[in-house]
This record gives sequence, structure tokens and C-alpha cells, in this order.
Amino acid sequence: MNTDQEIMEGAQEQQVNSEKRAPSAALVEFLQQFERESAPEDMIRLAINFMRTAISQAGTPRFKDFWEVRRLCLPFFKENLNPKIRVLLWGEYIELSGEARRIKEILDEQSAFAAEQIELAIAALEHDLEHFDQFLALAPSPFISKESGLLMDKKDFYLSVQKELNLLNTMASRINGLRKEVVKTEMRVRYKNRFFDRLSVAGDKIFPRRKELIKQISEEFAQDVYCFVENNFNEDGQGMSPLFILREEIKGLQLMAKELTLNTQAFTETRLQLSKCWDRIRDFEKERKKEFAQKRQSYKQNYDLVVEKIHAFAEICQNQELTQEECHRQSEAILDFMQTLELGRDEVRMLRDELQKAKKPVLDRFKEKELERNRLEKEEDIRRQEKLQEFRGQLNRLAQDMDQLEMQSFIEQRDQLLTELERFSLNKVERQGIERLFKQVKDQISEKKEKAIMALSADDLEAFEQLKLALQERKQQRQEIREQLEHYRKALGSSGFDFEKAMAYGELVEAEKARLEKANAAIYEIEEKIAEFQG
Repeated sequence: MNTDQEIMEGAQEQQVNSEKRAPSAALVEFLQQFERESAPEDMIRLAINFMRTAISQAGTPRFKDFWEVRRLCLPFFKENLNPKIRVLLWGEYIELSGEARRIKEILDEQSAFAAEQIELAIAALEHDLEHFDQFLALAPSPFISKESGLLMDKKDFYLSVQKELNLLNTMASRINGLRKEVVKTEMRVRYKNRFFDRLSVAGDKIFPRRKELIKQISEEFAQDVYCFVENNFNEDGQGMSPLFILREEIKGLQLMAKELTLNTQAFTETRLQLSKCWDRIRDFEKERKKEFAQKRQSYKQNYDLVVEKIHAFAEICQNQELTQEECHRQSEAILDFMQTLELGRDEVRMLRDELQKAKKPVLDRFKEKELERNRLEKEEDIRRQEKLQEFRGQLNRLAQDMDQLEMQSFIEQRDQLLTELERFSLNKVERQGIERLFKQVKDQISEKKEKAIMALSADDLEAFEQLKLALQERKQQRQEIREQLEHYRKALGSSGFDFEKAMAYGELVEAEKARLEKANAAIYEIEEKIAEFQG
């Protein structure tokens, strides 16, 4: 909190003038000792010692005391003194006088430099006051570490007023610092008075406005705190916000009271009101703890009732073969019973944990059965894969042994493998792979027939007819291959397959392309043979 410290104008000038007129305590004490001495030699020694002390003390030398004692001491050199002592004392007297003048010159230079710096600082202050509105517009908004949520609608007011107060406080601090600097700087009184006059004019532009804004923001903040206390801490306790919200609001208001520029009265009053609010909150918390202790006893009794049911349920789960559905039904019944009782959050959590432990034997048995079923399914799938691999081997061997087999025997073995295929449970990818192998066998049969036809005599009309029939079959086969290839391409281009399926479809496409090339080559060869018959 910043308090308004008004500086009484002219106080520094009066202090300087009074110091100028009044003798120092050291000089008064010296004069008393000086009057008690009777011998001129002792009086001169006493004066020289005092002069030496006056210019060698820490801080600013006492030149006024020095020159005053020097003036008193000078006539005593005309008294009847020992010549040797007179010369010795006169030498010390002259040396001290020269030293005092040198020190005075140095201090005058320092004072002149200090006065020049003060002049520049006051000129800068006057310039800033002339452009106060511009500095205020450019000044950053004040930062309030924790704002009160209840005062958010007045946030703009507090920030705008505090923003101007921050700038005024800075300038007021500069004026106070310059006044202190003028007071402690050695210079002529008229120069000091001139600086004081300029600082007084600057203070007239700052302190009244600052005082007005402090009063305004103090009254507004005090009224807001009063409304907060009245609305939330009335006697009947109606309309009271939750305690955790009130604690945060009080902390926010206390921090705002420290960071806003309030007068002493507003700061003290609001601080006392908010302290009383803390006391009320502690009282409320004590009452709630008392009520909670009573509820805890009720929670404990209800907890014991539910635990009895859970223990009975746990014994059933341990000793009886419950189905998963029956276990779930009985546990839901216990949960429904819990909802009819008054229980605390901790009690509910512990009861749910106990209920989960009670169901564990049933769940473990179900999990074991599930694992056993998965194991059997996996073994069955392994056996199926082995049989399927054996079937693929038979089909491949049939295709390899075609040249050594008669056509009829070859077709019978193929039909037998087709019959065995019906007993397999295949997924889509596996079925497509098997069908591709059968298509290869079919293509081999067609090739073997064509070779037989091509071996006939060129003059045989029946051979010509067989060639035509073979050509028709080949063209029909090519059309089927094209349709199948187009089907695979569309499926591969439009479906979001995973990597395995995409690879499978890619292999199918390549296989169909190879079949299409063979069919085209065969058609070309048959057409050439027919052209020979026609030629």
C-alpha cells in the first residue's frame, strides 16, 4: 500500500536558514572552553585544534565554525608570545587556512556539478509533466497478481485509475527525491530556494490530483469490500457462496488492497473486515467438521450393513458355480442397495473395491475358460492350416504331373480335389488362392487339348473344326480373364484393404495378367493355323 506523504512546502528552506543562523553545538562548547582559558598560547592552541577538527571530520566540513574560530584566534597572535612558539603556531594557522580554502574549492566544484545535475533532473520532470497525457497513454497497464472474481465487472475502473496513480506515484517519488537532494547539497541558499520553488510548482500539478484519485479508488474499493461482506457473511448466512470460493475471493481482495494505492483509512478498514471474514470462515469450518463427524458415524453404520451383504456374496462366489450373468445380477443388486443408503465418498470407494474382490473367483473361472477356448481354437486353426497346406501341395503336384497323366485321369484327380475342397472352411483370401491354383490346372487342360488339335493333319476338316472350337473357347476364356482382372482392379482401387489383403489382391492381378498373355498368344497361334487352312 502506498500512503500519501505530502511534503510541507518551505520546510527545507526553513531548515537551511535555521542552520545558517544558529551556531553548532560544537562551536558553543568551544566558546565555553575558550573563555575559561587565560594564556594566549593556550587559547591559540585550542582554536587551532578546533579548526583542524572542523575541516577533517567525516562528511561535510564545518566551514562556518572554522572561519568563526579563525576570526577569534587571529588577534591573539599580537599578544606577547614566545617568538619560536608564535612562528610554530602561525605556521599551523596558515597551513590550516590554506587547507580549508582548497577543501572549499573542491566542495564548491562538487556542489556546482550536483546543482547542474539537479537542474537537469528538474527540467526533465517539468518536461514530463507538460506531456503527462502522452506518457499516460503509453504507460503499461498495472499488473494485479490475483484479481477478485466479484470485482471483474469493475476491472477497467481499477486498472485505469491505478494506471494513472502509478505514473503520479513515480513523479511524486522523483519530486521527493529531488527535494532531499537539494537539502543535502551544499549550495547558496538562493539557489536552493529557486529549486524549491520549481519543485513546489511541479508538486502542485501532481499531489492534488494524486490525492483525489487515491480518495476515489479507496472509497470505491472500501464500498466493494463492504458489499462483499454484507452479501456473504450476514447473520442468517443466506446467499453465502461455497467456502472454497470465499477463501479465494478474500485472498484476491487482500492482494488487491496491497497492490492498489489506497489511503491508510481504507486499507486499515478493509483489512479488518477481511480478517473478520477469515474468522467467520474458520467458525463455519468448525461447524461443518462437527456435522461431518456426526455423518461419519452414520456412514460407518451403513458401511457395515453393505459389508455384510458383500461378504455373503463373496462366499457364494467362492463356493458355488455361478454364471457370469448371475454374478453380475447379484453385484448390481448390492450396488442398488448402496444407493439407498447415505455413504461418504471414501466408503463408496472401499465398498466397490470389496465387491470387486468378491467377484474375483467367478471372473477368474470365466477367464480360465475363455483362455482354454482360445487355446483350442488356435490348435484347431493350426490343424486346418496344415491340412490346407497339404491340399495345396497335392494341387501343385497334379499340375506338375500333367504331362505324365492321361487326360481322363488328370480330370478325375482334379474333380476329386474339388470335392475335398468343399470340406474346408476357408476365408476369402485363402479361397481366392486355391481358386487361382485350380485356374492354372484348367489352363493346362486347355493347353493340352490345343496341342492335340494342332497335331492333326492339315487336310483334316475335323481338325479345322476343332481349331475353330478351340479358338472360341480361348476367346471365351480371354473374356472371363478380362472380367476377372477388371473386378480385381476395381476392388484393389476402391477398398481400404490392410497390407495383407492388398498384397493378396496384387498377386491375383499379376496372375490374371499372366493368364491373359497366355490366352492372347494361344488365340494368335490358332488364328495363324486357321489362316493356313483357309489359304
